[in-house]
Amino acid sequence: MQSFVMALRSIGANKMRSALTMLGIIIGVMALVVLVSLVSGATNSVTTAVSDLGTSLVTVTVSDDKGNPIHLDDLNTWMSQEPDIGRISARTSTSLVGKHGANYDTVTVYGVTPSYYDIQGLQLSMGRWLKTADQDNRTYVCVLNSDAATELIGYTDCVGQTVVLNGVSFEVVGVLEEDTSSMMSMLTSGTLMAYIPYSTLIRLTDSVSSDVTTFYLSAAEGSTVDAAANAMTRILMERFDADEDAFEVDSSNMLEEAMNSITSTLSILLGGIAGISLVVGGIGIMNIMMVTVTER
Repeated sequence: MQSFVMALRSIGANKMRSALTMLGIIIGVMALVVLVSLVSGATNSVTTAVSDLGTSLVTVTVSDDKGNPIHLDDLNTWMSQEPDIGRISARTSTSLVGKHGANYDTVTVYGVTPSYYDIQGLQLSMGRWLKTADQDNRTYVCVLNSDAATELIGYTDCVGQTVVLNGVSFEVVGVLEEDTSSMMSMLTSGTLMAYIPYSTLIRLTDSVSSDVTTFYLSAAEGSTVDAAANAMTRILMERFDADEDAFEVDSSNMLEEAMNSITSTLSILLGGIAGISLVVGGIGIMNIMMVTVTER
């Protein structure tokens, strides 16, 4: 008890010295806590973003078809031949002016096949998604996101209404549910989007080729995303004469591993900075202790 009282008296007798010492400790501890929290938050954000993309999603991009372009029939053949591939869908896009009455705005129009809905994990708020019959018959139907429905038509309950894309009337058969929870939705917030059959978009504008350069696939039930990605890599290596630079196959697992590597590096870096703060604070405390002992 006597030692405690003496310590309090010593602190009171050297208020400035004591305050500076405590400040060093507080700054060091706060820096460590804040930096650890930042790294933890970044890791959770990355995990959530990857989950939003789907745990069995593989994205394939072809940059050089070697004079042997991919078509929709090729995708269907690969899906039937490879047991590790569950669903597969092509996607192409362009920007067109969308109109409804006096309202008009630029719309990003995606040409997709029906399986795109399940692969991407989309959700409808009303209506239906694109059907195989729409793709086969090149039907002029579209599914809007909530932003496009609101900006062009004025409300989201617009199934049965008509929008004009590139001078052609499309019937709205569905509206996508607004998703404000995912990182991807934050990046595309405010973007007007319309989904139409892949075959319809090819016929609608000359700016889109029938050659498939981007497509998505999911792993079959009982298989893994890595197995599906490896199967597709094997197919494309054979098709493009073993030229790895002709295409790129990215899976959600690969993205997660890359982002985890980045956050791990960030953790080490920030941990080092926090450690330096603690060392500086500790040196300050040791210095004050030595001065106090010397004075006594």
